[in-house]
Amino acid sequence: MKTPVRRARGFTLVELLVVIAIIGILVGLLLPAVQAAREAARRMQCSNNVKQLSLALLNYESALRKFPPGAIHSAVPRSGSRGFSFGPSFYGMVLPYFEQSTLFNSLTMIGRSPGYIHEGGSANNAGLANRDVVLAAGPLPMTRCPSGSGPISARRNSTFNYEPFAHYAGVSGCVDPVTFVENRLFDDGPLGFISGGGMMVANKGMKIAACTDGTSNTILLGEMSGRLERLTPNTYSYVAASGTVHGWLMGTRVDGTPPALDPGGTTGDDRVFNTVSLRYSPNQEPFANQLFPGMGSNVGANNPLNSNHVGGVMIGLTDGSVQFITENIELETLKKLATRDDGIPTGLEL
Repeated sequence: MKTPVRRARGFTLVELLVVIAIIGILVGLLLPAVQAAREAARRMQCSNNVKQLSLALLNYESALRKFPPGAIHSAVPRSGSRGFSFGPSFYGMVLPYFEQSTLFNSLTMIGRSPGYIHEGGSANNAGLANRDVVLAAGPLPMTRCPSGSGPISARRNSTFNYEPFAHYAGVSGCVDPVTFVENRLFDDGPLGFISGGGMMVANKGMKIAACTDGTSNTILLGEMSGRLERLTPNTYSYVAASGTVHGWLMGTRVDGTPPALDPGGTTGDDRVFNTVSLRYSPNQEPFANQLFPGMGSNVGANNPLNSNHVGGVMIGLTDGSVQFITENIELETLKKLATRDDGIPTGLEL
């Protein structure tokens, strides 16, 4: 007598659908946790970037007894124009202090527009000499937040891009405080007010002794790595330290320091790239000059600090410490922190 062969029972369609549904629920539960863990890692890396840049600035100060200016000019005029040309931002000056000595030694810092890599003409053109070097170097990881979702750089033409954006601006002071007076302001018209009350001002290296409010109470660097919604809903600008066009090397072409930023009135272009004068709350929207004077793509002096981190931005203080400030920070507190000598030392309550 033959023993009946017992066939293995498979899953029914209903059972299979139940299993798939359970897996889907588990994935739905785990995915936010995975995304949160990834953002926590990115935020930690961003904090480390600010820390390393702050230490680079402090090492510069230790070597030269003053911090680098936020940006400097070149005394060589632009081709066919009056006045001066674009020097480098503070990034160009501190390259050797964050393991970029080779890049620094490859740059031409004397001549016409060393900070503007697409300067026209050929005579004494430092910017043109720097173009291939800077573009070949690519993004400098320490200058960029890993949570940033914007482009690496802006497109110049069909052949070239501008240099990559940097995500941390030198804080040159504040605008419109209400609990103290800030007179060191230069009016750049629609592009806003440029302050000279902070630690990273144009054309002048500040000594630590000038930071009378205390190094732990004064901002050195502020994050600008996110996106800001414009007046048209669901349209955005990715606003970096230099705005939305130029990149990390771009400085300024004026030769003064606020309030006398352009003492000779010789340039007609008073922008100071890779610095910011704080006027608005972090992540302030909409990004619209008609509502918030001083916001601008190329480049507003009062563009807000911004990031893709949930609820706030990173800042580096003059003592080398790093803090995360929320977008709900009292605006006047932020302005006090941006000012080196307002006489009202304001720390961050953590």
